[in-house]
Amino acid sequence: MNSVQEVEPYRPAARARRAARKPPWAIRHPWWVAACVGWLAVVFRVFGVQRANDVFIDEVTYADIAQQIAEGRMPSLSGTPFFLHPPGSYAFNALIIRVLGLEGHPMDLALQLRWVNSFLGALTVVVCFLLVRRLAGLVPAAIAGTILASDPFVLRMDGRLMMETPAGLAVLAGWLLALWALGHKWGRGRMWLEISAGLVFGIAIVMKDMTAVFTVVPLLAAVFWRRTVPLQAALRILGCSIVPYLIYLSVIAANGLFSQFLDQKSVGVLRMVGAVQMTGFNSVPGVSLTDRLLDMAGRFGTSYLLLGLSVVAGFVVALSPQVERRVMGLFSVFTGSVGVYSVFFGAAEEQFGYCVVLAALVSIPIAAAMVVTCRPRLRGAVATAAVLMTVVSLFLGVQARSVVDDGLVRARDWMIAVLPESSKVGLTSVTGEFALLPHQGWEVLPSLKSLRDGNADFVLTQGRPLSEGYGFAAPELLGWLQDNAQPVFTFTGPTSGDTVVWRLDRARLDAAVDGGLVIPPVTGGYP
Repeated sequence: MNSVQEVEPYRPAARARRAARKPPWAIRHPWWVAACVGWLAVVFRVFGVQRANDVFIDEVTYADIAQQIAEGRMPSLSGTPFFLHPPGSYAFNALIIRVLGLEGHPMDLALQLRWVNSFLGALTVVVCFLLVRRLAGLVPAAIAGTILASDPFVLRMDGRLMMETPAGLAVLAGWLLALWALGHKWGRGRMWLEISAGLVFGIAIVMKDMTAVFTVVPLLAAVFWRRTVPLQAALRILGCSIVPYLIYLSVIAANGLFSQFLDQKSVGVLRMVGAVQMTGFNSVPGVSLTDRLLDMAGRFGTSYLLLGLSVVAGFVVALSPQVERRVMGLFSVFTGSVGVYSVFFGAAEEQFGYCVVLAALVSIPIAAAMVVTCRPRLRGAVATAAVLMTVVSLFLGVQARSVVDDGLVRARDWMIAVLPESSKVGLTSVTGEFALLPHQGWEVLPSLKSLRDGNADFVLTQGRPLSEGYGFAAPELLGWLQDNAQPVFTFTGPTSGDTVVWRLDRARLDAAVDGGLVIPPVTGGYP
């Protein structure tokens, strides 16, 4: 008997409906999208990791402290116990030093440890992607992750040995765990998520205690703001978040150093609120904030836009009917407010903006999704703005990583290779002091008198920080050197401007000082 095979009739409309019901590949495999975003972040961060940013004084200091901890010593700076910042990030880097067997001068250690921060920064991008995907969907998450992967300001921070990178990762990871906990009904699973969120928040605080404003404060505010977070849940997370810091305080007290801790912390608080201006933009009079922003807009324009929108987007998201979105809105409001306050009143250090950008790239996509939901006609405008922001950020990110900006390292290597061992070199900046000393024949000599009395043959200057009042030497010293000394090494970079090694003319130097021209330093207590 012949069998007849039945063939399904060709029905294009039915097949189209089935295809429409089938979600796109990216939606069915979001982890692949997260992996792509993470890989993009890694590429941006490891490319030029040791040459795209000039050495910064803080990273040399942090590398030195990490080395002390790796050797089993108490953190100290210039022989004094160091408690201005908690030791979490230093202890982590000390572990890396021990495991990998790293050694050398603190500047060399800092350059090696930059690789670690690069990978931590890439993990932060992935966590940001997961947060935004949970709250706004896959496409906004992919856009936010791409912008964060390439953001030039974030790249500069992740490309240096700064405590903000591991602390920022812990902040976002803690919030992701907290949102997972809020999404669960009460039970063992939720309890462990709350404990984990609290401990990760605690790790962030023990890396940089200012992160308490980005974690604990928004969490407590969420208890009162439309009862977003149950009080008991907030207290459980809060209770766990103080455990790492209590361990830190117990170690200090056991060593009889609690009074020194309080003294340094009180100064740190005064600096943060702006009562004492020791570092940062506001500590230097006569420099226009507007001029500085305009000057840097070509490098960090998209970053400045994110910084400016953080508080606005946070307020929008805080009004959401969804609990998890409201929590992230409060996070963005408080984090952005710290950034605004620091710019106008506090210690306006650039690293304060790191967590503000992270908060902005969580809250802005959510706010955009809320706007599109309420006003569907704005979908095209929002999509266009997102594409433009992404393209410009990618362009600025490529520019930031392709630049060569390692003037201080090049100057050091040139002086070691070319100058006679008997040469006396005068250093004029804070970064130069921390990054290049100790070295035989080199010392801080930031005035004409100290250069003459120290029998200096050469002097090293970094044009931009000195001209803006951020060094030991007065800006007028640069003018005198241009007229009376010979540049024998010059490197120009966007961070420090002209890094120059000058050969001094002893006759002109003696004549200037004997004639009463001293050009005293502006800070540092040097003669």
